[in-house]
Amino acid sequence: MITKRYRKLLTGLVLFTIHCSLFTLFLASCSDDNEPARTPSLQANVSKTNLEINESMEIHFTGVADQIVVFTGDKDHQYERRDSSNTGFAVNKGLFTYSYHTPGTFHVVCIASTYDTYLGKSLKTDMYSFDVTVTDDVNTIDAISATVTPNVYYAQLIGDDTWVMRLPQKQLYNNREIAVNASRQRLNLSIESDSAKVTIDGEPYNSRTYYALNADHAIRVVSASGTVRDYTLYGMVYPELLTVTVGEKEATLRRSAYYQDLLTYIYTGDDPTLDFTVDDGVQLLDGQSVVSPGSLIVPNHEYTLRRTHGSNTQVTADSRIIFSKE
Repeated sequence: MITKRYRKLLTGLVLFTIHCSLFTLFLASCSDDNEPARTPSLQANVSKTNLEINESMEIHFTGVADQIVVFTGDKDHQYERRDSSNTGFAVNKGLFTYSYHTPGTFHVVCIASTYDTYLGKSLKTDMYSFDVTVTDDVNTIDAISATVTPNVYYAQLIGDDTWVMRLPQKQLYNNREIAVNASRQRLNLSIESDSAKVTIDGEPYNSRTYYALNADHAIRVVSASGTVRDYTLYGMVYPELLTVTVGEKEATLRRSAYYQDLLTYIYTGDDPTLDFTVDDGVQLLDGQSVVSPGSLIVPNHEYTLRRTHGSNTQVTADSRIIFSKE
């Protein structure tokens, strides 16, 4: 009579024998499918070998390879230093695209590899290399901004060399009106080249320096190759009405937390007339027409309050004005 313990032991032995047989068959079938490494052959078509910084280089690969790795020759990607933590880039679908962020001459090395299909042994390689020359003529400012918590203000580019930075007199923050000190703000300049040298009013630009953004500044950008470009940054403050009375009652100014150029004046009464005062160089416009004190106003109608720069009439700061009946 076969005991329960003996039956369990016998069942385990049978299963172990079956598993071993299956594993042996698996190894046999896989070894039959294994193919030795092919002889690699690498051909490459390079789009350009003379580049500007940030300009894309394309390499199209053909030939025989199981894997292609490209060492671009710049920092951390030099083939000669591959044993010292420098790495290459694996190529996807025979196309490799790359751009350099610093100028110089770089030795590009492309390595094609083949290996056994199953065991991964018998590694064979083929190499293709060439030099790339990268120049840096970048002297273009892409963006100028100033951060005044909680907002970021961006200057507007007019033409090729004129930037206009506009800031409000006050902004809403946590439901409170906070005065903006336009005479002391930091500037952020966005330039594609890290090698470009920038001066503001003849002094080296520093992102931690405070600048008067209610004044004008001369900005010069010198590229790594020595080309020069000059800009003028005009600092403007959005205008506000100095005094506003509607129907002999003072109107209340309401600011927008999202639109720093939008000012809404709240008034009471029927058929009011508008009396106001403005700074020099500031006009209240209804379309193209200048609005004079004492003119009738239209509830919820949008006007433009325009400040024009004293030395450049193309430079303006416009506030949107709405007179709204309470």
